[in-house]
Amino acid sequence: MKVVIKVGSQAIISPEGVVFESVMADIVRQIINIQRQGVQVILVSSGAVALGRIIAKQITNKVYGNNIADKQLLASLGQPRLMAIYARICEKYKTVPAQLLLTKYDFQTKRSYTNILRLLQKSVSQPNVLTIINENDSVAVEELMFTDNDELSGIIAAQIGADKLLLLTSIDGVYDKNPEDEDAKLISVINVKDKMPELTGAKTLLGRGGISSKVGTARKMALSGVMTHIASATEKDVIIRLVSTNENIGSRIIPERKKAGRKKFLAFGQGIVTAKIIINDCLEKILITGQDCISILPIGVIKFEGDFAKGDLIEITNSHNKKIGIGVARYNSHKLSEYIGNKNKPAFIHYDYLHIEV
Repeated sequence: MKVVIKVGSQAIISPEGVVFESVMADIVRQIINIQRQGVQVILVSSGAVALGRIIAKQITNKVYGNNIADKQLLASLGQPRLMAIYARICEKYKTVPAQLLLTKYDFQTKRSYTNILRLLQKSVSQPNVLTIINENDSVAVEELMFTDNDELSGIIAAQIGADKLLLLTSIDGVYDKNPEDEDAKLISVINVKDKMPELTGAKTLLGRGGISSKVGTARKMALSGVMTHIASATEKDVIIRLVSTNENIGSRIIPERKKAGRKKFLAFGQGIVTAKIIINDCLEKILITGQDCISILPIGVIKFEGDFAKGDLIEITNSHNKKIGIGVARYNSHKLSEYIGNKNKPAFIHYDYLHIEV
C-alpha cells in the first residue's frame, strides 16, 4: 500500500507561535509504525513559513508581512528548523528524513516528472528513511506556486499511484457550515458528486489553504480513484487507524473509479502546463462523450499557443477557449506546426496520456 500524508501548518504550530513538537512526534511514530508493516509513506509537511516567523520574531525581533519576498525569506529561515525537528524525532527510531522541495516548474516536463518519481520510488523503498516533501517557497515565484500543500500532496499522490491520501489538519473534518458554529455537523462521508455547502470561515491562520482547498483536492483524487480522508492530526492514532481499518474518522471522500497512475497525475495538471491547443467541435464532441482510446490527431487541432517540447504538458481547449482537458505532447511545437490540420499524421496526444475533465 502507498499512502501520502499531508500535515497543515496549524496542526503543528499554534497561531501564537508555539510548535507542537508532541504532535509532530506522534505523527512520525505512527508513520514509522505503518512503514514497518510494509506501507510506503510520503509525508507532505507545511510549517516552514510559520517557523520562519517564529525565528524572525524571537531572534531579530522583526515581523514580516505576507508578500512573496517576505515569505520567501521566512521559508528559507524556517525550512532548516522544520527539518531539524523532524530529524531529531526520527533519530529516536533510528530513521533519517529525506527532504524534497518542489515547485510547479518541477512538474512541467515529462523528464523532470520522471526524475522526481524515480527519487520517490527509491526513497520510499528504503528502510529507516522518512520521505518529507514541502513546497520550495524560498524560490517559487507567484505563477509557479502551488495553491497550497493540499494541491502538492494531491499531485504527489497521483504521481506515485497512492492508495490513500490523508489530509491532517487542526479541525475534525468537513462540516456542513463554519465549524465554529454550535450547530455545525461533521460530514463523515462525501461522494464525489455530492453538492457541498458553502465552505467559508474554515481557513487556517498560518497556511494558504483551507477546508475548501482540501475538499477540492479530495474531489480530484476521488475522480482519479483514490480514497481521501480529512481528519484532525491530534485524533488518537489517526494515521494507523485510517490506513489499517475502515473506521469513520473525520470526513471520507469516496472515489468514483480506478484510473491509471499517469491519468491520476494528469488530473492534477492544472496550472502547470506549458502551452495549449484549440481543437475543433467535432473532436471535442468525441472526447466529451467519454469514449476511451481516442487520441488527439493534428487534423482535429485548429491552432496552438506557446512553445513546447516533447513530453511537456499541454492544455486542451475548445473553440470557445473553454478548457476541457490536459495531455502530454508526443512531439514539439515546431513539428505540430507542420502537421496541424492535416490527415494521416501521427497522434499529437496519445489516449494513454490524455485526461478529459468534462
